[in-house]
Order: sequence, then C-alpha cells, then structure tokens
Amino acid sequence: MTTELLLDHLTKQLRIPTIAAQYRSLAREAEDRNLSYEEFLLALLEAESESREENQRQRRLKQAAFPVQKTLDSYEIYVLIYNLYYFRIT
Repeated sequence: MTTELLLDHLTKQLRIPTIAAQYRSLAREAEDRNLSYEEFLLALLEAESESREENQRQRRLKQAAFPVQKTLDSYEIYVLIYNLYYFRIT
C-alpha cells in the first residue's frame, strides 16, 4: 500500500476526519514554510481539536432545541435603551 492509502485508512480507523481532510494541504504548507515535524503535527492536531469543539458546540445547540436561535446582531438594542430610560426605577 502507498503512504497516502495507509494515511487515509488510519485516519478513518482512528476517527480523525479533519486530519484526513487537511494533512495534504498542511504538509505542503509546512514544507513551504520549513516547519519542523512538531510544528506540522501541532497544526494538524489544532485543526482536529478546533473542528471537534465546533462540532460539539453545534451538537449541543441542536440538542438544546431552542425555539429560535438569537445572536447579538439580531438583538434590538434600542428597545433595551428605551426600556431603561423610560422604565427605570429611581
């Protein structure tokens, strides 16, 4: 088997899909930037970790079953200011 086939097989077996998807491009980048093996490995593991954290966050949001997903961008700050100004307790 070739190295790429072995890497594809092992990343699937170990369930590390982000590394499987990114190791080729990160290897080229590491070669272009003269990164050490440790720096290359660190980049791969950071990408996998970030992906897993994002997936967990998305899974938790979905499991929470919030009726509407809100962001600060969709919040109407002027309503808060109005309420604070006109209904403040003194």
